[in-house]
Amino acid sequence: MGQSKWGILAITSAALFIMFIDTTMMNVSISALVKDLDTTVTGVQGAVTLYNLVMAAFMLTGAKLADIWGTKRVFFRGLVIYTIGTLMAAFAPNLPVLLLGWSILEGIGASMMTPATVTYITKGYTGKDRAFAFGVWGGVGGAAAAFGPIMGGFFTTYFTWRLGFFMEAFIAGGIFAYMKILPDYRPDRKIELDLAGAFLVGIGLFLLTLSVLIMDPLSNPPVLFLMVLGLFVLAVFWRYEAKRREFGRDVLINVDIFRSRAFTLANIVSLFFQVSLGGIMFIIPIFAQGYLGYNALQTGFVVLPLSIMMFIFSLSGGRFLRYLTPKRIIQLGIALTFLGLYLVLRVLKPGITGSDFALGFALYGMGFGLIFSQITNLAMNGVQSEEQAEASGIFNAQKQFGISLGTAFIGAVLILGVIRSLTRQIYESGLFEGSREEIREAVIQWVIRMRQGELLIPPEYHDEVVKLLNTSFIDSMKLAVMFIMGILFVSVLLSFLLPEGEKID
Repeated sequence: MGQSKWGILAITSAALFIMFIDTTMMNVSISALVKDLDTTVTGVQGAVTLYNLVMAAFMLTGAKLADIWGTKRVFFRGLVIYTIGTLMAAFAPNLPVLLLGWSILEGIGASMMTPATVTYITKGYTGKDRAFAFGVWGGVGGAAAAFGPIMGGFFTTYFTWRLGFFMEAFIAGGIFAYMKILPDYRPDRKIELDLAGAFLVGIGLFLLTLSVLIMDPLSNPPVLFLMVLGLFVLAVFWRYEAKRREFGRDVLINVDIFRSRAFTLANIVSLFFQVSLGGIMFIIPIFAQGYLGYNALQTGFVVLPLSIMMFIFSLSGGRFLRYLTPKRIIQLGIALTFLGLYLVLRVLKPGITGSDFALGFALYGMGFGLIFSQITNLAMNGVQSEEQAEASGIFNAQKQFGISLGTAFIGAVLILGVIRSLTRQIYESGLFEGSREEIREAVIQWVIRMRQGELLIPPEYHDEVVKLLNTSFIDSMKLAVMFIMGILFVSVLLSFLLPEGEKID
């Protein structure tokens, strides 16, 4: 029993690894994808966006399918779909094939597998074992997202980006080989799939996530309209589910699950953590490649202290339960992440190198490892056994949305920071006539053209422009880090509302 028990953890962790490493591994390979597939940066970024949208739209439905087909069948079918998508992406001759394989099939497969991994851990472990298992689960997911740039950079620099997808398919093959270890949790009765509810929640989450992903401070996308529409559809879904349950029919989600204080608060606090992590993982590659001039592999190594510490402390976080409650461990984790970001802020100055981030990122990773070791377990302990499948779907949908929100929000802060810094420097230099507002409008147009690759800098202005840009990079990074610290401060306040949880000897 001992081997099969930890075998379940190994299989679910391997599945989580390939799903979380997927996007971050490709983020550092965009230029290579553009060249090999004869497409544009916008096209590749669209593939990443669509992957996130598909996962958001299908996550809750994928979780509910476990109550209808059984956990093992859902996990197996999701893995089949994901593997087919991975192989299509690996052999993709053009962008449409990549979109179908990576964005759509992998997105659907991941939305079926991810909730099942939580269900397996929740049902397969108790007490100290469950706390440890969720620590591993969170650590593998976080470390995979952080290790992605290193692996993607290595494959792209020395071989081809396609090896990343081949690696995922190889790991999936190993999961297929050992799936007999997984128990088959079958439903006790026949359950009807709430198709209308699945449609409503899918549309609502799609619109809400899309509103975040298209956020751009330099244009005027319909962010607010899509966000309000998405929230309206989710409100209709909420009311529809409550009415359906009143009539005694099967629902996609029992909305009463949010009456659990532990589950609801753990999800809210986790959302802020994911926003922070999404923001950090977005700005590191931009700064390393844009300011430090690092290649994809060197950029990955900047993240290495964060990745290693996150993984180690996710595994060892359970040891702290002898001395602290889960709530206090989470608060200790937040304090470490805050201290880590403060040290990052201190070293952000001209002449900085990638190694200067090491201590700050290591502390940040330690803190997140401790948080990951407890937050999922705390959330899932707040629901009944019959609600675990839908609870895992909600928790994972929240994580996915938080990462997207962090990427978009901190990305907007970074751009606004660059504009603010360039405007200030040009205005104070006195080299150009005009009011501060006129200079700001000119800078906005300049940044837009620079992003589109249309701006040519006269040679005589090159050195001055580079100096201005380098200063604006430092200033905008400081602004982004301070915003992330602000997000963590809010999570500190919210963490005091969490239930204590129990120590484990």
